[in-house]
Amino acid sequence: MVQDNELSPPKERTKRAYLLLGIKLVVTILILSYIYKTFSNEQKGIGDIGEVFGSILNAEHLATILLILALVPVNWAFESLKWQKLVGKVIKLSFWEAFRGTLTGLAVGVAAPAQLGDTIGRIAALKSDRRLEAIGAALVSNGIQFYVSVVAGAWGWFQIQQRLLLAETSKQLLSLLLVLIIILGIATIWLKKPVTEWKPEKAFFKKIQSYIRIIGSYSSGEIGFATLLGAFRYLIFLSQFVLALSLFDLPVSVIDLISCVSLIFLAKTLIPAINVLGDLGLREFTALLVFASYDLPPERIIAATFLVWIVNVLGPILIGIFLIWKYKWKAVRMQEKRLR
Repeated sequence: MVQDNELSPPKERTKRAYLLLGIKLVVTILILSYIYKTFSNEQKGIGDIGEVFGSILNAEHLATILLILALVPVNWAFESLKWQKLVGKVIKLSFWEAFRGTLTGLAVGVAAPAQLGDTIGRIAALKSDRRLEAIGAALVSNGIQFYVSVVAGAWGWFQIQQRLLLAETSKQLLSLLLVLIIILGIATIWLKKPVTEWKPEKAFFKKIQSYIRIIGSYSSGEIGFATLLGAFRYLIFLSQFVLALSLFDLPVSVIDLISCVSLIFLAKTLIPAINVLGDLGLREFTALLVFASYDLPPERIIAATFLVWIVNVLGPILIGIFLIWKYKWKAVRMQEKRLR
């Protein structure tokens, strides 16, 4: 028989409903503020956005634009598949549930610094009272994408570093940092087992260990497969950026374009997201810096960066907002069932 104190009083359920409503409202306002600020900054940076994009939106570029758009769901599908495989160690998800969690994480990610928002969004979208045990899976997923970006960025860096307008000391330090990160990434695979075998005594660390214990349970094959999915996703995103740049007929070889784009992604990966420029502003600043030695029109570089953001980030963010408002807090109900 279920005890009275095992059931949530109507008053408590009402408080939780208001709390969830408040959280949704705050997150939505932050996301919409981010979008508004982004468009405002672009209007100042490019001048007339409509005029710049009007020069490329024509029949000649139709096939390229359609290809960029077609790659958007493929990009996020690979990320969703990676998330589905990794979180499956704790919670079995369908592909569409993983896809929903990925887009929710993307939306919440613009309202919080670094990868915190993305992790919160993905975990909150899980319909299970074991959702907190999946934090380790989110860390592994983000860590894999970080490593893929560093490896690809290192290739681009060693391809064109001599062309970049940076001091030699800075170049040497960055080269050393990239090599060090790549070595540490490989070493991490061999050191993940102690996470599972760690036996903390204090309650606080026991709680932490319960959230990240999953990290040590992945086999090398599982990590390798997830990394392959992350690499495919990276290649698709990189292809979209290169295709967007090709719309502006820049006098740069394809290899140099790929190298430059990999460096833009590398900067976004290594520099914390807590910055006054914001996610898009950081990419634009890096793009201008990377392409400075090629003597290209800056408004075209900015426009290409903005185009990729519009098709690959803005659309999924808006879908993510919709999913946030569809989300219902079911953790307590699940907890009650488990207590029974």
